[in-house]
Amino acid sequence: MIWQALAWYVVVAAGGAVAVGALRRLGVGAGASWAVARVTAWTVTGYAAWIFGWLGVTSWWWFGLVVLPFFAWWGWRGFAGLNLRALLEPELVGLGAFLLLAFLRLPMMAVTATEKPMDLAILATLLRPGAMPPADPWLAGHTLPYYYFGFVPWTLPAKLLGFAPDVVFNLLVVTLAAVSAQGAWALARALGGSRRTGILAAFLVVFMGTFDGWRQLLAGHGISGIDLWPASRAITGTITEFPLFTFHLGDLHPHLLCVPLALVAVFLARALSTAKSHWLPALGIGSLVYGAAAAANPWCAIPLGLAMLMVAVGDEAGFVRPVGAGLWLWARVGAVGVAGWLLYAPFWLAFHPPAEGFGVVTTPTRMDEIVLLLAGALIPTVLVGWELSWRWGGMETARRQLSRAVWLAGLVLLVVITKRPLLALTAGVGGVLAITAFRGSYRRGRPVLALTLVPLALLAIMEIVYFKDPYGAEFYRMNTVFKATHMAFTFLAVVGPVLLGWLHRRRALVAVIGAALVVLSGLPQLAALTGRALGASAGSWGGLGWMAPGEAAAAAWLRGQPRGTVLIEGIGNAYSDAARMSSASGVPAVLGWENHEGVWRGGAIGGETAGRKAQIEQLYRCGNPSEVQKIAQGLAARYVVVGSVESRLYPEEGLKAVVQAGRAAFKDGACTIVEMGP
Repeated sequence: MIWQALAWYVVVAAGGAVAVGALRRLGVGAGASWAVARVTAWTVTGYAAWIFGWLGVTSWWWFGLVVLPFFAWWGWRGFAGLNLRALLEPELVGLGAFLLLAFLRLPMMAVTATEKPMDLAILATLLRPGAMPPADPWLAGHTLPYYYFGFVPWTLPAKLLGFAPDVVFNLLVVTLAAVSAQGAWALARALGGSRRTGILAAFLVVFMGTFDGWRQLLAGHGISGIDLWPASRAITGTITEFPLFTFHLGDLHPHLLCVPLALVAVFLARALSTAKSHWLPALGIGSLVYGAAAAANPWCAIPLGLAMLMVAVGDEAGFVRPVGAGLWLWARVGAVGVAGWLLYAPFWLAFHPPAEGFGVVTTPTRMDEIVLLLAGALIPTVLVGWELSWRWGGMETARRQLSRAVWLAGLVLLVVITKRPLLALTAGVGGVLAITAFRGSYRRGRPVLALTLVPLALLAIMEIVYFKDPYGAEFYRMNTVFKATHMAFTFLAVVGPVLLGWLHRRRALVAVIGAALVVLSGLPQLAALTGRALGASAGSWGGLGWMAPGEAAAAAWLRGQPRGTVLIEGIGNAYSDAARMSSASGVPAVLGWENHEGVWRGGAIGGETAGRKAQIEQLYRCGNPSEVQKIAQGLAARYVVVGSVESRLYPEEGLKAVVQAGRAAFKDGACTIVEMGP
């Protein structure tokens, strides 16, 4: 287990080191360059390789190697005078997040349950030869309609080391924690934060919890009985993941894969705004990272673009520059968005989500849900808003008290009128921050105040409208709340410590209490996970130990089969162990989780998936070897799996007929893979 982690960590870090010189030439400091170098280098490398995939190259990952020498050549001068001591703090930040999350996830290494099989299937598919767009692992003959780019930057390190997809899966989860922590550290420092501020931001972006743990403690559960799942469903009918839950659960969904990309994109936008030379290379790198984040998680495209704009033009002079200079800066940042879309046009032109429009929210978030889920993350913002409302009144105490009273009364009135407390809170606090950021004073604090408006806007918008998707009436705003709150947590984790640092210079005690409350909000949840990890034994990074005897070996054997191979395996419900062979190997199955194809593609695919399902059921149940072979040939499947899932789902005589219909190409333990004749 140790040698795999060490090899992976060294390869990822070495690739990042190549980009340090280039980032320093763009005006980025040594420590910050090292903090964002891994994400920058592997994203640009992955993009170059991905383009070759769209040109029809099936082993496209290797073409990313051509970028690393270019980085080293162009950035060679940036290595001159590099202070290695400056690299120590960001490296310790990343390593600390890597090791702590690896420890907490000791009981979570099995890549099964939830939607991990779906994520593993996409990763395994990308690690098999095949041009772009990638094949759909659960609907053979079709291309993948889901957003997959978040995996692409990490495919080359995986191929260089030759690790199995399930090993890469678990290593990638903790790597995302490391580079997210480093990205948060760099961004917090760029926004004017101190070293302590940067470290706190790095901790919160990965390990921030909620007050739900305290609720469970007060209900008598005890530390060992605290469950993080209720907090991930804190708002009725929605998903409400928060950093500690997301990273610990380890589902490699787009919202997690996007976190480091988004943080580095915002940081690079800040660097672009201050670059006095080489602004064109800075624009190019920024566009590649922003485009990667948007392609990895299209939900973040607009909020992330707005965040980049806020930190770029919200500096100490950004709103009072001469008109020409200000427009030129806005044009540069806007060019990042345009170029980011154009560079990833092959993805966007092939991506057709089943869009159904927008609707108006009729069940807004309740006050108790706000407190249990968001109170910890919002404490710094609310405290600074309270402080700024006091300062509006000028120097006289009476006028200050009046200004604060008016602000507070406005909040209460907004709650009464809208009956949406979260909308009122975010609008009230956001209004204070916006006016302060865009007026003549507090120039030093403008970037962080401007960036804070983005998560507040996300929380406000989700109280007004929702994106219509096929999840039904009860869960009508599930995805909207899920994506909005998760992005809000990411940004609040960075701006919160910086805001507290600003407040500390004015009201030190209030700032210290606020910081303590933010950290303590998730302490019971973190303690519960620590206790479970202490009781777990260190195994391996492999995630297939849950499989029946012989099935992990069968998946490894399938990974060696040539491109174009198609298999048939048992059909079960979503979130079950069905489709485990296609998931673990990347070899496309005739049909995997049927309902996910409907979610990805819309209801029009229902006829095809139903037809395939009926044929697979007939194949496993007919009891006639000739019929089995005929069905398999009709579905263009070379292999049929007979293992633990099939034994549970289908009659014994049907399975015997499958085995008799061809030859046993692989047999080990409970698993037989039957090769059908031509």
